Amino acid sequence: MGRKRHRTGKYFFCAFTLLITFALTCCNTIEKKPQEPEKMSLSIEPIHPAAVQVPPKKEQPRDESKEHLLAGQRLLSMGQYDASVKEYLRVLSIAPNKPPGDEASFAIGLIYAYPKYSKKDHSKAVSSLTRIIKDYPHSNWSGHAKILLDLIQDNERLKRISAEATHENEKLKNMIEQSKKVDLEIEEKKREKAR
Repeated sequence: MGRKRHRTGKYFFCAFTLLITFALTCCNTIEKKPQEPEKMSLSIEPIHPAAVQVPPKKEQPRDESKEHLLAGQRLLSMGQYDASVKEYLRVLSIAPNKPPGDEASFAIGLIYAYPKYSKKDHSKAVSSLTRIIKDYPHSNWSGHAKILLDLIQDNERLKRISAEATHENEKLKNMIEQSKKVDLEIEEKKREKAR
């Protein structure tokens, strides 16, 4: 009689049919980019190299304010806060009401608000940040200044609340100590009467 037939041929045929269908479908959906016609370029080379004239390079005007701003950023990244503030103040003297004066004012406010800065001064930080908001209302730094100003003011408010709570705790501790002394005196008087 014969061997039992396996249907591997049938599965192979189905897989092959699906593969061809998939390939044809993908080829039809790929968009072909229209090719631009090649442009002719005409280049004329000079006969003598000395005949080539190079246009003179225009010197860009030196922007001192940006140079001082970059120097301030470099000093700030190295942790030299005093020198950085000086550079940012130079930027403000060169460009008082125009960019990059806004960025310099923000950096000064940030430095004066920094807790690890030995000359930390929240009033200078607040004045520097409010200057940005008033003088540069449409600057990108104005939004940052508002956020930092809110954080500084919240921090100051929380410090006041903490100081008040600490003061109140000290009052309560003193009252408890006085109350304990009064209780001890009352106990001693009760003992004396009991004898």
